[in-house]
Amino acid sequence: MSVIKVGVGHSTDAKAAIAQALEPVSKPDIIFCFVSIELDINSVYTTVRNAVGQDVPIVGGSAAGELSHLYQEPQSGSVVIMALQSAYFSVGVGAGEALSIRPVKAAQQAIREAQGKLVSNPAVMSLMAIALDSKGASEVSRIKPCVNIVLPDGCSSQEEAFLRALLLETGTVAQVIGGSTSGDAKEPISYQICDGVKTDTAVVASFSTAIKMGTAMGHPYLPAGQGAVVTQSDGRVVKTLNGKPVKEVLSNLMGQGDLTPELFVQHPFGIKSSDVFGEYTIKSAQALNSDGSVSFYAEIPVGAFLRAMKTDKTIAEQQFRETLQKAIVDAGSPKKIAAIIVFNCILRHQLKTRLGVNDLRIIQEVCGDDVPMIGFNTFGEQGHTQGGSVGHYNQTATVLVIADEIITQ
Repeated sequence: MSVIKVGVGHSTDAKAAIAQALEPVSKPDIIFCFVSIELDINSVYTTVRNAVGQDVPIVGGSAAGELSHLYQEPQSGSVVIMALQSAYFSVGVGAGEALSIRPVKAAQQAIREAQGKLVSNPAVMSLMAIALDSKGASEVSRIKPCVNIVLPDGCSSQEEAFLRALLLETGTVAQVIGGSTSGDAKEPISYQICDGVKTDTAVVASFSTAIKMGTAMGHPYLPAGQGAVVTQSDGRVVKTLNGKPVKEVLSNLMGQGDLTPELFVQHPFGIKSSDVFGEYTIKSAQALNSDGSVSFYAEIPVGAFLRAMKTDKTIAEQQFRETLQKAIVDAGSPKKIAAIIVFNCILRHQLKTRLGVNDLRIIQEVCGDDVPMIGFNTFGEQGHTQGGSVGHYNQTATVLVIADEIITQ
């Protein structure tokens, strides 16, 4: 017997998408809704709200490509929806506004609102106590009393400040995973959904759950060898590498004199995490500035070693397969998976397209053809390394696995 009901809808028509998602879910506890930046997101939200009523939380945002198990490849100009219903979790949602100028306050507002809406669930508390008393230490260590799904504005450039403030509010026990909502090339604006459509906002969906959940992050790159030390930087702007102008050093590393956005996309850098696993997290350069500095899509600290990275089709496929498997293990290696949510960088999507890599086929190979899955192409990804370091990444996929099992199983 399933402990969670999951419905997925995916269509260019919002009414069709929500109707499809609600077919197996009579009384959803939460709706995830990712909407193409090409569509009228306010109209989509109104359609979904009218279908589910006023009491069901709806979270999501604008996307630069929409994913689901209902299609063999990412779509554009569409709406993808996942409806979840279970007696074994409680969920609260919150939104923090003015993220670009007050990221700390936005984080505090979002998480406090989300946690304030969490209703005590006796089933969750009872099962938590049983699991802690009956499970072995290795199994207990994988129990997640709280999972926070975050959806910050991808045009705010304040994800790191938001995450720092969020962790100060929640502590490090609660897991964090998510993706930055996407805009388009025409104007620097993206949209967030949290019981209404917003901009310049961070959204948090906070789960208190007795259902097994797991998360993982991964990217399609391996270290290539060469690199440089960051000797002067300010947030996301790097000014010198190895004590020399950043433009000069990057030109040498990339073998190109003209540092274009297209070149940056094809030559990301890795920074080795300081935890025991020493994973590389990806930081991508964005643009060469008029003063000779280079802006990145993520913060670059002084003292970091930016290492050049490499990939090919084999590496990219293997890396994503391992990321998915890590998320399953993190969920306690359940026998049955109820749902998967993927937050996938738009730059990683572009790379996969060039390499001919299809994540959806890999998910089907690992999890089966019928496992409900949704996701969207993001403007940045949030999650943690295998060693537990929470961060904001580029050219990465972060994955949430929701099992069809409770923590006492």
